[in-house]
Amino acid sequence: MAEKANEAAGGVESRWYRTLGSRIWYFLNSLKLTLFILISLAATSIIGTVIEQNQPVEKYIEAYGEQWTGFIFYAGLHDMYHALWFVALLAMLSVNIVVCTFERFPPKWKSLLEHKNDKFDPRLIEKFSHHETVRVKEGADAVRAKLEDLLKKRKWGVESTVGTGKEFFIYAWRGRMGRLGSDFTHISLLVILLGAIIGSYYGFKDYTAVTEGRTISVPQADFKLRLDKFWIDYYDTGQIKQYNSLLTVIDGGKEVLQKQIWVNEPLFYKGIRFYQSSYGQSWNKLAEAEIALKVKSKDSVGDPVKVKWDTLEKVPGSKYSVKLVGYTGDFAYDETSNTVFSKSAEANNPAINVEVYDGEKLVSTPWLFMKYPGIFPAIPDSDIDIVYIGHKGLWYSGISINKDPGTNVVWVGTAIMGFGFILAFFVYHRRVWIYIKEDGGSTEVKIGGTINKNQLVFERDIRELTDSIATDAQSRGRR
Repeated sequence: MAEKANEAAGGVESRWYRTLGSRIWYFLNSLKLTLFILISLAATSIIGTVIEQNQPVEKYIEAYGEQWTGFIFYAGLHDMYHALWFVALLAMLSVNIVVCTFERFPPKWKSLLEHKNDKFDPRLIEKFSHHETVRVKEGADAVRAKLEDLLKKRKWGVESTVGTGKEFFIYAWRGRMGRLGSDFTHISLLVILLGAIIGSYYGFKDYTAVTEGRTISVPQADFKLRLDKFWIDYYDTGQIKQYNSLLTVIDGGKEVLQKQIWVNEPLFYKGIRFYQSSYGQSWNKLAEAEIALKVKSKDSVGDPVKVKWDTLEKVPGSKYSVKLVGYTGDFAYDETSNTVFSKSAEANNPAINVEVYDGEKLVSTPWLFMKYPGIFPAIPDSDIDIVYIGHKGLWYSGISINKDPGTNVVWVGTAIMGFGFILAFFVYHRRVWIYIKEDGGSTEVKIGGTINKNQLVFERDIRELTDSIATDAQSRGRR
């Protein structure tokens, strides 16, 4: 009794584990789980698009306030595609795809390899939705040979079996690979997910604003990039047609590549792409500024003098020379760090920093304000002053830098998906069973089968087979 009780307990325990495993497998194989994950990924991707990723905390505070910024960082929405919960969703989707594939592929593959090459009950044919019966005045051997030849010419796989007497069984198939379209699609999703993960963890995205003539070091690379020229093309109406940058790649101290880029036409070098993403007026540098002499006791201002960036220019009518060394579009001053910066990219409060020389002697380095002339004297202890009256801005080119080592993997996955779609939508799995029996002076032929889709195509196939052997139209009957 004790042994039976133990056996019963052991059976309950094993059944409990088996049941639990089945429930887990059923959960992972559930279509509801697939839909939940896909909807969750779509919703979170929208959030990731609305909330700019990997920005400084100050930008989030400015846009959303401190309270929402705290939530954004706590939930990982500032770097969503590296957040653990997002990776967990991708992992769960991968597991779901793998389980679905393992659940459906083995029995499908087995059924495709197992041909119906042995005898079957002729009454099976009459149960198919597509079937016909024909009686012809030919021998069974001739009918069999005619049907096998016709099927093989049309690329059908054929297997036949001899029954008793003048009796033959034929099984034919075509388009078996079409049944595997969904499996190739599953595999492609896994490959695409793998490529996305590789790109997410081993790639990077960056942005930089480059002015003409400037050379920058490319992040995570051993070469540099120089902007040789930036220009804008216009339509006849005056609207912007296209903005362009002429870039030069400098590798090992040598110019190895030069290319003009514009929107949707990037420069590609050593796995890194450089996109033309924006443009604008520089907020920290000018092409040239216009200054003028002003007598402090008078309101009149002299003729303007153009001063180029970092170039010493003589001021006519005085003993002074001026060099333009600094600019800020929206002047601001940080007393803690004793630094000048621009509050915005707009020229709301433009100011220039100049060096004033008396011969070779540096006299002063004042900031001159366009909106507030003379607020800070440019020349100390003098009856003349220098005022800032205008400038010529310097265009910058906004370059997006993108490295994604998973791109090729994603393209492979996309190709596999395309192949899977072709199999799924354009390759039809057709199976035909044919029973041939000679009885007396005629032969009865029963033809029927199934197709996984496109019933009209299959009706045509059955009709062509029967028409090929129906030499006596009056003896033909349908059931």
